[in-house]
Amino acid sequence: MINITKSWDSGFFGVSLLLLVSIPFGYFFSSLTFVIWAIYSFVWIIKERKFSFNKLALPLLFFSVLFFISLLWSQDLSSTLHGIGRQLPLFVFALVGVFLPEISEQKFRLMLKKYAVLLCVLGVILFLMAILKYQKYQYRNFLFYHDLVSPLNLNAIYVSYIISSIFLFKLNTLRKGIKDFTIVSFLFIFLVFLSSKTILFTTILTSLGIIFFRIKSKFLKALSLLVVVLLTLSALVFVKPLQNRFTSEFGTSYIEIFKNESFKKGRVYTGLEARLLQIRVFKEIVDRPFEYVFGVGLDASEKEIEVIHKRLNTPEVFQSYNFHNQYIQVLTELGLIGFILFVLVLIILVKKSAYLNFVFPFTVITIALFFTESVLWRQRGIMFFGLMYILIMSINNCNEGKQQISKI
Repeated sequence: MINITKSWDSGFFGVSLLLLVSIPFGYFFSSLTFVIWAIYSFVWIIKERKFSFNKLALPLLFFSVLFFISLLWSQDLSSTLHGIGRQLPLFVFALVGVFLPEISEQKFRLMLKKYAVLLCVLGVILFLMAILKYQKYQYRNFLFYHDLVSPLNLNAIYVSYIISSIFLFKLNTLRKGIKDFTIVSFLFIFLVFLSSKTILFTTILTSLGIIFFRIKSKFLKALSLLVVVLLTLSALVFVKPLQNRFTSEFGTSYIEIFKNESFKKGRVYTGLEARLLQIRVFKEIVDRPFEYVFGVGLDASEKEIEVIHKRLNTPEVFQSYNFHNQYIQVLTELGLIGFILFVLVLIILVKKSAYLNFVFPFTVITIALFFTESVLWRQRGIMFFGLMYILIMSINNCNEGKQQISKI
């Protein structure tokens, strides 16, 4: 019986790794892999015959159930129905998380180690493709940001989210050895070239915290600090596209964004200005007590966003944007009820990941990114966050044996 359980446990981490690998490779592949993962998980739960009940996953389940309930008051029923289709995986993740048997921390660490290697392989391939394009067209931007990951039609911010989480995991569990240090260094270089400002800034600060407070070896501490500082300074000084992405933010005009009745055609917006505009849009959409409490319904803000941006004469692309802020997105569409549940989800994540420690940096990056992206309103964000969340919630809190874990 124990061997069968271990076999299912190992298989579960196998399909979980497959799901993580599928995230960058298109919606069809990741959706298909998710279905395989979900079927395997439910079969394992049924095979166990003794249903465990994980209360830590309940807030995420209640939060995702609210997507369906919001149909009752949605101001745009068709958009809400469409949104529910997109959000279904998050509901499935939560449902699996509630009943999933306890999983091994040791195997979770091993899975993340393997994923780090696979991400390095992906990075090498993307860099080679970018270098070939640069040699052909002599256009440096092929090496950075969205252009770097364009062969897979990826968004650099979501790739950065994954790379940062795994880089910080590797740094937080760094061991002496060329292989480990090479992986950590490459993932950080990859992250720098992806040039996501929020994630890069948060990752650097978190890295310094790990280096000073977590890494015990003086040699590894000094070497890690040297690599992070040198690579960061070199990138900011010598890599013009990255430098421009940071310096452009100093041109942010807060008064204009919140006061102008209309904007000049062709006006260039900083990343911060684009997000501040969405805060202004939120204030115009939610203006009644009922809406503050219950929201306007899942995805029911889309048409209102389009109307307001047309009136403000902002670029056409802004009309199709979501709020680019997970907290505001939830507050607008699911109201205070949804916001409270969402905050509870994050509080539980902070407490559990702080206890486990090795995945705490993932929580830091997630909470920071939620201020600039509506991560859970995008499939890749749902897949990565949803899987990581329920794995963290399902880890056995009992000490598995420090000697075994230290080998991973």
